[in-house]
Amino acid sequence: MLNPLPAIKTILPRSFFGRAVLIVVVPILLLQIVLSVVFVQRHYERVTQQMTGGALDAARVVIARIDAAPDSDLPAIMQSDIARALEMQLTLGTAPPENNQPGAAWYDLAGREILSVLAAGVPEYLGAMLRNDPDSAVFWAQTGHGPLQVSIPRYRLAPTNPHQLLVLVFAASIVLVLIALQYLRLQIRPIRRLGAAAEAYGRGQSVQLRASGAREIRAAALAFIDMRNRLERQNAQRKMMLSGLGHDMRTPLTRMRLMLSMADPSEDRDALETEIADLEKLLNGFLDYARGEEAARLALLDPAQIVADLVARYHSAGRKVELHLADGLPRQMQLREGQLDRALDNILGNALEYGTVARVDMSLDGSSLTIAVEDDGPGIAPEDRARVCEPFVRLDQSRNQNAGAHVGLGLAIAQDIARAHGGKLVLEDGVALGGLRVVLQIPVRTDPP
Repeated sequence: MLNPLPAIKTILPRSFFGRAVLIVVVPILLLQIVLSVVFVQRHYERVTQQMTGGALDAARVVIARIDAAPDSDLPAIMQSDIARALEMQLTLGTAPPENNQPGAAWYDLAGREILSVLAAGVPEYLGAMLRNDPDSAVFWAQTGHGPLQVSIPRYRLAPTNPHQLLVLVFAASIVLVLIALQYLRLQIRPIRRLGAAAEAYGRGQSVQLRASGAREIRAAALAFIDMRNRLERQNAQRKMMLSGLGHDMRTPLTRMRLMLSMADPSEDRDALETEIADLEKLLNGFLDYARGEEAARLALLDPAQIVADLVARYHSAGRKVELHLADGLPRQMQLREGQLDRALDNILGNALEYGTVARVDMSLDGSSLTIAVEDDGPGIAPEDRARVCEPFVRLDQSRNQNAGAHVGLGLAIAQDIARAHGGKLVLEDGVALGGLRVVLQIPVRTDPP
């Protein structure tokens, strides 16, 4: 037997607001339907039967008198007190039309009950009509003096304006639904703010969040704010430690370089100078990661010009870098000063260290600026691509190490810069050169900072 739950889940709303609206609206609609059915079948139809039966009792008395009276007494009987009290109009000798259609209209809630009571209760019943005159019901009965036409006002047979209760209930339901929707919006707004703050923090941005809403929602917001503050303090302490460590190590390295400069030239001296240069490169990586994006301010910059200048510097150093700029690139967008070229410098440096040629493609993908750097190196296995963006992670066994000192911070810095701009860093298989393809995506914001 198939389980209907998966099929039901596909038609349910995805958002919490949509599901909350469904929880509010469905019971009100069911209540409206049940109330309508109960009112129409249990109350309105029974009242109609009783009123029609009462009027029909009086009509039967009049019909019986007409049937038993001589011709001379007929005018008096037809104008009797009973006939006047029920506002009956009696016409003797009028037969029902041949094309008589007694059926009630689809919207006539009481018509079917009136017809059924008349057909069962009128003696010598010949027919009835409801459609021609909406304000009265007409039926015919056979008497000893010929066919008798009886017309009775509808309000004598059924309650008037039966739809008023349904309309009032429906209008009240609409008002209650609107009030409930407004209340749900106010309750869901803090949840959306919390989700937006969490999403922004995942991209490396800190959005101001104020705890509001219900007690449980405020507790969740306060817990998130506390968690974010702890993480920011830990991150700040870690970067301060790295920065202090880097600055403290520069002093002995400077003394070592000064001592080597006064020593006689030799192979050992050259080897020590190479090691000192590698250590300084490592320290620069530590300090770059420790500084992060905190000191960079937002400004409107030309991303294409930044990339072109960076590629030009690599060309002047004799490195092989191809640049491909697509049409429609933004002339200005909101960027942190010095951060985009810093991220691309790290990515290009890795590409040219593990390969011989690098290719830079720059395009506009919807509302995001996409910069892809591809090399012809050995690439990185898919299962290692998430780990290689973590700080201090090196995968020299999968990408040949040519020369130089590495600390494993290049892609980590680039990823932090991407998140600080609300974007992301993605590692893929290369298409043009066959190596690793590093894609940097940043949302385009052109409003002044």
